[in-house]
Amino acid sequence: MSDVALFLGQALIVSACIAALVMGLSVFFQWLPRLGPKRPSIHIQSAGDLFEEGRAYDVLLASGQRLNALSFEGMIKSNAEEGWPLRQFAVMRRAEGGKVILRIDSVRAFEEVVPASVED
Repeated sequence: MSDVALFLGQALIVSACIAALVMGLSVFFQWLPRLGPKRPSIHIQSAGDLFEEGRAYDVLLASGQRLNALSFEGMIKSNAEEGWPLRQFAVMRRAEGGKVILRIDSVRAFEEVVPASVED
């Protein structure tokens, strides 16, 4: 009888150790991705103080190209690695509905389009 009790005690200890090992490994692999490099986060910002809603803007790019009559939707900022050149964008929309995403460092100027006044 004591041999059976000794065997059951040892089996209980071994199974408890295996269960503790499985739980420890599951916690380790759950937290492992958080120990590595952080993924870049993207934030959409508003620039309501600078750009009025419903207004159209002409955009002059550093290359000399001009994009006409775009409405401003927001800014996208990424907290990526320092060496990544595409860190901040302006999101604009064409009058036809198409979206234009511009790198901020490629924009030379935003110019507000003033609608022509109607005279009778």
